[in-house]
Amino acid sequence: MIAALYIRVSTTDQAEKGYSLETQLSENRQKASELGATAFVEFIDDGYSGEYIDRPALTQLRDGLERREFDIVVIYDPDRLARNLAHQLIITDEIEKSGAKLLFVSVTFEASPEGKLFYSMRGAISAYEKEKIKERTTRGKKGKARQGKLVNNGRCFGYDYDKANSMYIINEDQAAIIRQIFDLCIKDKMGTALISKELNREGIPAPRGNRWIVSSIHRILTNTAYRGVIYSMKYKSTKTGFNTRTIETRPESEWIPIKVPAIVDEITWHSAQKQLQSNKDLAKRNLKNDYLLNGLVCCARCGRKMTIKHSGNSNNPVSYYTCLTQVSTSYMYLENDKCTARRIPAVILDELVWDKLHELAENPELIDQYAQDIGNPIATAKIKNTLVKLKDTEKKISTQKETIMRWFRQQIINGSDAEKQLDEINKQLIDIEVTTKRLNDELNFLTSQTSPADIAMNLNKYFKDTQYYSEEERKIAMRAVLDKVNVERIDTTYAKNSKPEFTIDLKFL
Repeated sequence: MIAALYIRVSTTDQAEKGYSLETQLSENRQKASELGATAFVEFIDDGYSGEYIDRPALTQLRDGLERREFDIVVIYDPDRLARNLAHQLIITDEIEKSGAKLLFVSVTFEASPEGKLFYSMRGAISAYEKEKIKERTTRGKKGKARQGKLVNNGRCFGYDYDKANSMYIINEDQAAIIRQIFDLCIKDKMGTALISKELNREGIPAPRGNRWIVSSIHRILTNTAYRGVIYSMKYKSTKTGFNTRTIETRPESEWIPIKVPAIVDEITWHSAQKQLQSNKDLAKRNLKNDYLLNGLVCCARCGRKMTIKHSGNSNNPVSYYTCLTQVSTSYMYLENDKCTARRIPAVILDELVWDKLHELAENPELIDQYAQDIGNPIATAKIKNTLVKLKDTEKKISTQKETIMRWFRQQIINGSDAEKQLDEINKQLIDIEVTTKRLNDELNFLTSQTSPADIAMNLNKYFKDTQYYSEEERKIAMRAVLDKVNVERIDTTYAKNSKPEFTIDLKFL
């Protein structure tokens, strides 16, 4: 008589129930010997979860059953076979069809309706216990996160992990690299590819000691941890097999914010997001026609952005910078808000500004007349008005927070409802704080003045030996020295070949 002995163990099983390999092997051999087995074939899955049917040793056992190689199959306990009831029944059916007899050490299994019912009940209970363990684990993680502690050590570059307090501590050497990456993105207007190239050129080690790649740079620039917050319970991971899983983003209402030491301030982080989006918008694959100043041109009449608009023959279109109010659906029904500024031929303005920057680079004494003035009064007024509205909103939300806390103390609402509402309110207050800081920074920028010496230094850096620049390098140079270009067409001619005239106000970084 040939006996197939199936043994499965995982780390959790060893810790919780003592299902060691040695215990199962010894008990299975003894049971098979008592039944008269003269030969043993052992199938051992060491470290494999019973949640999935795809296990190496189990697959070998099932192949042997298909060839009818065994007389009996001995397993220590039904949940060693599988934790999923459906999987248990599938394998049991395969054993019966092969002509072999299934035997368990810990329980008696009878191939009768009653025995199968009992067997199915044990399988259902095993699956239920598995789900309860998952639920307790998730609840424990949520509780830890709500206490402001990290659920686990994510090994985030830029930090060391304080295990005693479940919190990150800034690693200053790594943090210096992170700040350099943000500076290259914001101040030098570099994209992720150019940043990785620059870091590799300087010999700066990547997080894993190899070369920097684009995806690593992008993860750093978009990681909220560096602005001081990590969101726990943001993702839900579901195993679909032993080596496969799916990851889904939970609804934002379920995210739990955890404060960690910030490596860059809120303004810097959000400026980087703005620059990344700008780089994306300017990527050639996203533009039917690419232009040097696209994204930098603003209407001098109303202060709004100007965007590319094409007209004429589709095979050879003429492109213009056009005030956003004239093309955006947001202004479709607001006739009074539509700007009346004329369109600006894109190719002409691009070359005009490029030539002007070259002239200023070669003649620094001309820079004074193009240096920034006190700022755009229209934009300044809008920002101040928005800040007032944000302040009012913050007061209303803070009042709501006090009301919920009072209701909880008076037992009008339970702790779970109060906690959920307070989490949402805290997120809104954080968003208002971030937006307020960003707007204040923009307001300071509008009223600040860049010195002619700084402008001259920047122009000399980027507009020297440009004859070999690629189109991409020309755009980078533009964005390294200019914040925006305020322009308005002032000639009154409308003939097809007329020469346009503009007022141009260059705003330097």
